[in-house]
Amino acid sequence: MPDVKERIMSNRKYIKSLLLGMSVMMTILIAIQIYITVYVLKHNEMLPRILSCTALILDIIILAVFFVSSRINADVDSMAYTDVTGINNKLAYQNHINRLNNADDTFLVGVIMLDLNNLKRVNDTLGHEMGDRYMESFSAILAGMQNERISAYRIGGDEFCVILEKTNAVEIHQILDSLERKINVYNEKNNIKISYAKGCEISTREHYYLMEELTKRADSRMYENKRLMKGKRLDGRRLNV
Repeated sequence: MPDVKERIMSNRKYIKSLLLGMSVMMTILIAIQIYITVYVLKHNEMLPRILSCTALILDIIILAVFFVSSRINADVDSMAYTDVTGINNKLAYQNHINRLNNADDTFLVGVIMLDLNNLKRVNDTLGHEMGDRYMESFSAILAGMQNERISAYRIGGDEFCVILEKTNAVEIHQILDSLERKINVYNEKNNIKISYAKGCEISTREHYYLMEELTKRADSRMYENKRLMKGKRLDGRRLNV
């Protein structure tokens, strides 16, 4: 993860510098444009050809700078909600929770809580770089399962959450089965075996929950699952975590 962190921090510094430079450029261009306008009004005459061309070029440049700045600002906003592992971060998660809290209801909203097992052991045994890769690999698998109704987040050190909207119990278990298959495929190809605890809950007409209670129930089930999985240990060179 250090390389990911460094890349994100480097990108943020570059974007900050670029935005500052563009702001200065915009200020200079606007000042020149104002000067040309004042010159015309003061002398009450048609612009010489060279000034006409200059004014047109300035207009085009200002529009281009404005467009690029808007795109960069959008990228900055996106980075603010992205975790160093590449998945949505806790801020994005909190915004999603707030949006659902402000919705008319939480009917058919599902929550899956996930917790990586033995991350500390991976860090202590093979080093933090391998521990970071362990988390990045899990994050990448979760990110690949997202769509317009399903969002995945890293909400803590080794804690993750998937929020599903307009879902049902069948789909939630299908998602969990799909995740297990993807993890099994990953584990067949890698020495560090991904292991995780899971817990889920859904808000229905029969069992209706607001987001706080919904996440608490999913979290409680996840920790119960984690307790059942205790006892798995690191195994020499091959890590079955």
